[in-house]
Amino acid sequence: MSVLDAFPTRPLRANRIGISRLTGCFVVLVGFALAGGIGWWQAEDLWRDYKISRNYEIADDARISNGECKTRKLIFTDCSATITAPDGARSRVEMMFVDMHAGDYETGVVRSREDPQLLTLELGVEKITDRILTFLAFVGGFAALGIAGLAMLLKASRLRRAVAEPVVMRPVVAKVLTQARTWLNHTIKYEYSLDGKTRKATSVLKKKETPFFLGTEERQVLAVVPQTTSTPILLDAGLEILDLTDEERAAVQAAVSPVQDDIRLDRSMRW
Repeated sequence: MSVLDAFPTRPLRANRIGISRLTGCFVVLVGFALAGGIGWWQAEDLWRDYKISRNYEIADDARISNGECKTRKLIFTDCSATITAPDGARSRVEMMFVDMHAGDYETGVVRSREDPQLLTLELGVEKITDRILTFLAFVGGFAALGIAGLAMLLKASRLRRAVAEPVVMRPVVAKVLTQARTWLNHTIKYEYSLDGKTRKATSVLKKKETPFFLGTEERQVLAVVPQTTSTPILLDAGLEILDLTDEERAAVQAAVSPVQDDIRLDRSMRW
């Protein structure tokens, strides 16, 4: 008898679902905070410099002070400087862009012909297209991270509702992709077949817990998918995540041999 055949067919309750709400909230917070921070830092200067770039002239009567550019990871550059207008008014300009450049930047001050009070660095208008693309990439990327965190929380909420009451679970054999242990938990990424589709999932176990491995090479694990959802719950080695009886737990464990030749991934698609 294979481990899939030994798995009980009665409705079961899940004690845990393997998706961390804390992690989801952290991802949401970090993603949107970074997207908002970069927007607050760059949006105003970028919009001003875009308006200037459409029609500008050199402002020889303005001065630059405290100018500095820093390059990180060889290509990410951010520059800042103070511009003093002819009437003595000062403004601070900030910009970031991607550039393969070695050495110092040389630049002057330019002003908008349409609104002469708008001043910026010539470097800023020369790099305006690159700056816009860099801004969109950073803000969009971090916003996507925040959206991914929201999706994680939504998935966790749906899965909790699905197992709020005992439900029939279908066992699936999953292939381990990566494992990572931290001081807080044990994260496993894996893929599994369900309804003719190969899907990927990530589950979190307690720090000292291990998945229910099928074999000694630790390449395959056992998970279950509640009848009302397609999101899996990865089982721990002790099968404590589900409310199995001692007899059911012993039957599943006894069905696991060092080499599971009779386990086929296509069987995981059946009830």
